[in-house]
Amino acid sequence: MQNRGNVERVRIHMNMDQAVLIGTTNNIILRTLDSKKEIAKMVIAERWREFLPKVGVQYLGLRNVNTGSSDNLYNDVRLTVQQLVFDGGEASLQVEVAKLNDLLNEQDFKINSTKVKLEIQKAYMKALAAKGKILLGRKSVEKMEESLRKSKVEFSQGLITKVQLMEVSNKIKQAQFTFLKFKNESNQALLELKQVLSLDFHVDIDLEENIYTDFAITEPVFDTEETIIRAINTREDLKKSQVIVRKLKNEKKIADNYWIPKLYLGGYAGKNGNEFPLRHDIYGVNFNFVMPLGSSVVQSNGSMGVQKDGTGIQTYPGFGNQTVGPGLNGYESSTIKFFDNMAYSRKIMEGEVQLSEAVLSLKNMENQVAVEVQKSLDRTTEAWELLKISNSRVLLNWEALKISNTKMNVGQSKKEDLLNSELDFVRAEQELTDSLVGYMISCYEAAYIANVDVTQRKLIQFQKGRGNSLIGALLQGKDPKKAAAVDSNDGASFPGAN
Repeated sequence: MQNRGNVERVRIHMNMDQAVLIGTTNNIILRTLDSKKEIAKMVIAERWREFLPKVGVQYLGLRNVNTGSSDNLYNDVRLTVQQLVFDGGEASLQVEVAKLNDLLNEQDFKINSTKVKLEIQKAYMKALAAKGKILLGRKSVEKMEESLRKSKVEFSQGLITKVQLMEVSNKIKQAQFTFLKFKNESNQALLELKQVLSLDFHVDIDLEENIYTDFAITEPVFDTEETIIRAINTREDLKKSQVIVRKLKNEKKIADNYWIPKLYLGGYAGKNGNEFPLRHDIYGVNFNFVMPLGSSVVQSNGSMGVQKDGTGIQTYPGFGNQTVGPGLNGYESSTIKFFDNMAYSRKIMEGEVQLSEAVLSLKNMENQVAVEVQKSLDRTTEAWELLKISNSRVLLNWEALKISNTKMNVGQSKKEDLLNSELDFVRAEQELTDSLVGYMISCYEAAYIANVDVTQRKLIQFQKGRGNSLIGALLQGKDPKKAAAVDSNDGASFPGAN
């Protein structure tokens, strides 16, 4: 086993686009499907090969050196060719089936690629949200630690009691505990992200964006009927089902046409003789005819050749090597194989069942897509409403924190009341962060299900330093009334975060 104890850790910085690129590049399923593209192209080339003549070189040599008799030496070299003349279109259908298999592989790649992209986006946003919570938790702990330092000074001067000092210390422990939970949540989220990206355990990740200040979001507005129609017309899994139906139709046609005979024509030309250089010219034609009759098969083959001079050898199926002289020579053989193809009726029935099942599955999938799109759009709208509610709670707790701070400065409240307000405000920000990432993930899921672009729809846009979340506005000292999903009634009494 390899010793990994001395492996050096590597730290990489990435944004959302880079994470998607890394994850899709490393994904084993996508790499496997990508490698199958070459195999599919080779299969297509093999099917096309049926239209081309099969050319070969044949050599026959005999050596009889017997005691008491003359030596018998014979050499025969000929160029052979065989061509499919008629098969009722089966070769063309086989080429089409191979092309459709290639298309199915391509559809599988696209389907899995979008799935992997969605999983990366969800894991990335969760890690980004966890990173944002650490920022909030750290600011809260820093504020409370400053309060604790002041309280210790006040206690040493006899301005507050020991019980009051202990209450302040207890509030700080609560903030530190919350901050520790945020750090653990971030570590777990980063591990999940590394797993989705198929990165080595010893790679450390730094996320470049800030979920509060770098993303601009807008209210989801969809024409449900138009979105459903678009999804049905563009979803890759539906396209795959359509390709499967086309493929099964061709395979059923091949099975239905089992009774059509096949005819192969061929020929040869060369020289034979007892010693090199060979002097006797030979040439000829041959055929192979196969015709199914129910479960039986009629097969006929034959040839007609010319030996210009000298003697030669022709190999006849069922007769072995035959010596021939100058002139025409040939053979014909016919065989009936009774009950040689008992599976033909089963293959026809299987083709009918599979095709019917695929057609029904396609229709069912169209209905299923419509339901999935409707549910996804409803979830996105619900996530936006939850975001608005979370915004209201943050604004109320922010106002309460400001009031508590003012009261304490004028001596109308205790420091414990201010710390309680601070803890409530951090909890409200945590819930808002969860609502924010929940809305963004619901947008990505809707984009996946309905096959729409969240950036083009302006649902989520990366704008470095110009995000429009409420927490971002408060952190940057901007007017919270201009943040996304803020109800004007909630923000009417707030002049800004200064």
